[in-house]
Order: sequence, then structure tokens, then C-alpha cells
Amino acid sequence: MHFGGIVNSSRALMCAYKSDKWKDNFKEEEFGKATRAEAIRMRDEINSYIK
Repeated sequence: MHFGGIVNSSRALMCAYKSDKWKDNFKEEEFGKATRAEAIRMRDEINSYIK
């Protein structure tokens, strides 16, 4: 049996370039790239619990 879920992570995505995980990798102007990297990281983490 599978149950769905919604994860609200708007703040984590919006401010990803400021986070300790990404601040050394991306400049403020590259917030889109940092947001994408954080979304992929979060997806992979969620999937690791499902499998």
C-alpha cells in the first residue's frame, strides 16, 4: 500500500544559495543553480527512505 505526501520546502529552496550546504558552491547570482541542486538533494533523500 502506498500513501502520498506533500513536502513543503519553499524556504529551503528559495534560500538554498545561503545554506551551509551550498554557500561555498554558488554565488547569489546563481540562486537558480543552487535551488536545483537542493531540490535534487532533497528528492534523493526522500527516495532513499522510500526504497
